[in-house]
Amino acid sequence: RYVPANNTYHVLTNTKKYIPQINDRIIGIVEEKISAEYYRVNIFGPHPALLHTLSFENATKRNKPNLNAGSLLYCRVESCVADSDTILSCKVNDGNNDGGAKRKDWMTDEGTYGELKGGVNTRISLGLARELLLPDNVVVDALASSRTSSASGGEPMAFEIAVGVNGVLWVHSTSPECTVVILNAIKNSEVLNEEQVRGMVKNVVSTL
Repeated sequence: RYVPANNTYHVLTNTKKYIPQINDRIIGIVEEKISAEYYRVNIFGPHPALLHTLSFENATKRNKPNLNAGSLLYCRVESCVADSDTILSCKVNDGNNDGGAKRKDWMTDEGTYGELKGGVNTRISLGLARELLLPDNVVVDALASSRTSSASGGEPMAFEIAVGVNGVLWVHSTSPECTVVILNAIKNSEVLNEEQVRGMVKNVVSTL
C-alpha cells in the first residue's frame, strides 16, 4: 500500500491461515452449545473457540442471548494460550481503549460486539481484511460516498459492514442487489490501485 505523504510503501503479508491473537476483532459462527455455560464457535483458525454464555454486556443467568447453531458473532479474542482453548468475548475490554468500541446492553443491538443479524457473510483473504480495517480504506470510502443511479432516485448507498481479521466479511444493506454490488466491489478492490478502485466502484454502483 503506497502512502504518498511520506513516499513509502507498506507491505502486508497475506497469510492463508488465521492464528488468533489477544484482542483481535473477529467474526465467528456458532457451531453448538456444548454445555450450560459455553458455545463452541468456528473462528476459521486452527481450532474452534469457546464463548461463555454471559460474555455479553449486562448479561445475567436469567437475561442472556440464546444463540443457535449458525448464528454470526462479532467478538474479540479474550485469551489464546498454546495447548488451550481460545476464549472469546462480546464485552468491551476494560483493560485498554479497545479501539473506541461502544459498550451497550446486549439487548439494544447497539454495541460494537454481539450477534450480526441479517445480511450476508463471505470469506476474504486475511490481507484484504486488514486493508478494510484501515481508517483510510479506499473502497469503503468510495462506497460510502456513492449514490445510486438517477433511475433509482440517486440516493446515497445505505449499508453496514463488519470485518473480522480472521478473514470474514459481513454486509447488510437495503436490498439484495445493493449487497451483491458491495461484496463484488470489495473483493475486486484487492488487486486494484486507488484510481482503479474509485472507477470500479462508480461503474458497479451505476448499475443499481
